[in-house]
Order: sequence, then C-alpha cells, then structure tokens
Amino acid sequence: MCEGESEIIYLKGYQSEEKNRRKLSGAQIELYQPDNYSPYGLLNEAKKRVKEAKREKYSFDEVWIVFDRDGHANIPKTFQEALDANISIAFSLISFEYWILLHFEKSRKYYPNCDALVHYIEHQNYIPDYSKTNYYSKIKDYQIFAVENAQWLHKQNESDLNRGTKKYDLPAYTNFDKLFLALQKIL
Repeated sequence: MCEGESEIIYLKGYQSEEKNRRKLSGAQIELYQPDNYSPYGLLNEAKKRVKEAKREKYSFDEVWIVFDRDGHANIPKTFQEALDANISIAFSLISFEYWILLHFEKSRKYYPNCDALVHYIEHQNYIPDYSKTNYYSKIKDYQIFAVENAQWLHKQNESDLNRGTKKYDLPAYTNFDKLFLALQKIL
C-alpha cells in the first residue's frame, strides 16, 4: 500500500516492464492507495486487509506499506505498530524522491522538503523535467546503482541508528531498496 503517487508510479512501472511482467505473472502484487493515505492510515488499512484475508483462509506472504516523512503525524506510532503487526515498511526521508536520487549518486544530504530535493535532481540534470508521472522510464536502467547507493546510505546511517537515533529522525534515509530486493526474489 502506497501513500504517494511517485511510489505507485515506480512500482507500476517496475511491474509493467516486459521482463518483470512475465516473471511476476505467477505472483499477486497489489498496489493500493486507501482514502486515508497518511502512514498511520496505510497501516490501519493493511492490518484490516490482513485480518480479512485470514478470515477468508488466505494469507499474504508479505505486506508492505510505502510512505515518506513529508511532515506526516504519527510516524513513530506507525513504525511501532507495523513492527508489532509484522508489516514491513519501505520508508523514505524526506520524500520518495530520495530513492530516485540514489539512482544517480551516493548522498546523505539533508533536504528540508520534497521540492528542494526535486530541484536538486533537476539542477543536476539527472531528470531535467522531473514530474511524478514521467520519471520511471528515465531511471529504470539505474536501479542497480540505486540499490548499491542505498546500501551505502545504510552504512552511513549505521552509527547514528546504533546510538538510538530513529530512522525518521536521520538527515537522509530510504529503505525502499529492501522492497525492491524483495520483489527481485519473487522473480
């Protein structure tokens, strides 16, 4: 379940690629954006759907909610309750566009908001005319770099996390690579 349009476009783009469409034909991957698309709203919808599936004697192998910081409330509560409910989180700070940036460079730079990050992506000519609807085809060939750069970012954040800093309080963070790699395992 995705909070934002950028995340949905990325996942649908990935799913629609010819090589992935054939390989994913045996798997059911559902992208869903509930009416209350705050992170906590996503979590509540995910828990509801897991409960309904169990009632119908069907279970999910994995359940993911995908969201970013973007000033949302209840982020700590969402993280804790997702952990308790065994629901995985793909989280990006400050916005999903951080994952997009990692397709092109290693970065741990803080951006105060999504607009500042998008401006940087455009200014570097990574995607000069970035919009939430036209970017996937321009970055799909750089996914391996995004995974490598995200893993580099995890290592950069490791000491702060070990000292007790929460993921949502770091200057830069994404673990969208974890969801991406989970999809690769399905293939």
